[in-house]
Amino acid sequence: MKRNSLIITTLLLICIVFLSCKEDKSPLIGADNYVVSQKNPLKKENKRIVSVSTQVTEIICDLGCMDRLVARTDFCDYPLEVTKIQSIGGVSNPDIEKIISLNPDVVITSSMMPKKLFALLENAGLPVMSFKESNEIEGMYKVIDILGKLLQRETQADSLINDCKQRLQKTKAACDSIQKAKHISKPKVYYVVGFGASGDFSAGKNTYINEMFALAGADNIAKESINWVFTKEQLFKNEPDYIFIRKDDVEKFCNLSPYNELKAVKEHRVIGVDGMDAQTPRSISLIEFISKKIYE
Repeated sequence: MKRNSLIITTLLLICIVFLSCKEDKSPLIGADNYVVSQKNPLKKENKRIVSVSTQVTEIICDLGCMDRLVARTDFCDYPLEVTKIQSIGGVSNPDIEKIISLNPDVVITSSMMPKKLFALLENAGLPVMSFKESNEIEGMYKVIDILGKLLQRETQADSLINDCKQRLQKTKAACDSIQKAKHISKPKVYYVVGFGASGDFSAGKNTYINEMFALAGADNIAKESINWVFTKEQLFKNEPDYIFIRKDDVEKFCNLSPYNELKAVKEHRVIGVDGMDAQTPRSISLIEFISKKIYE
C-alpha cells in the first residue's frame, strides 16, 4: 500500500512551512523521500526510537544506534540481536497504545503505515517521520543520509553510503571484465515471488529487486512485467539461466511440475536467497552474491 502522492506532497509542504517557522530549524527539512508530523517537530536528540519499518530498524543498527531502539515490529529480525528488543506488532497494524506508553522521542515508519495510524500518533503528541518506499538504491542512500542526520551520525552514514557505492562499482567492473573477456552477454535470471496453484509472480520494472539484478550484471527476464505478474508461459518462453527464490521454497519449487522441466532446475541453478526485499546495505551483499553466482 502506498500513500497517494498528492497527500504526501501536501503533508510535506505543510511540514516544511510549519518547521521553518521555528527558530531551531532542522537540517532534515526539505528532503523529498519522507514526511514529518506537522504537529510535532523533530527533536535535536533522539535517544528513544520506535521503529515501525524493517528498513529503518536495520539501518539504525548499521549506524551503531541499536541501543536507541525501544521497540520494533514483528518483522524486524535482522540483525538477530534486534529481536531481543520488544515488538509493537506489525508494520501496518502496530499497537498504537503501546507505542504511546513507551514515550519515544520519535516514531519512524514507512508509507505502509495507514494514514489514520499516523494521525493517531500525531494527535498523541509524538514526533513522527514516515519514509516513502523507493524502487532504487539511491532511495536507500537517502534514507541512510536522513537517519544519519536524525541520529547525529553523519560521519557513519557517509562512510556507509560510500562503502556501498564502492562495492557496487567493483562489482560492475568485474561483470564488465568477464563479459568482455568471455564475449558473453548478461546471464538471464528470474526471481520467484510466487508460484504454483496461486499463480506465478516475479519482480518486474519499477521494483527494487529488478534494480538489484541490473546492478549484479544480470538480465531479469521479468523486467517488463507489471504488477508482479509473470505467467508460466512467459517463464518457459524466456528460460532463465539462473533462478533465485526464497531458501525455504527451493525444494518445493524444484520438485513441482512443470517447474522441474526448466533448464535451470535440471542443471541445478536454482539458488536460495533471503532478504531480497530489504532496502538496506544488506542489499549490496546480495548483489555481490548474485553476481558471483551467475558469473562463477
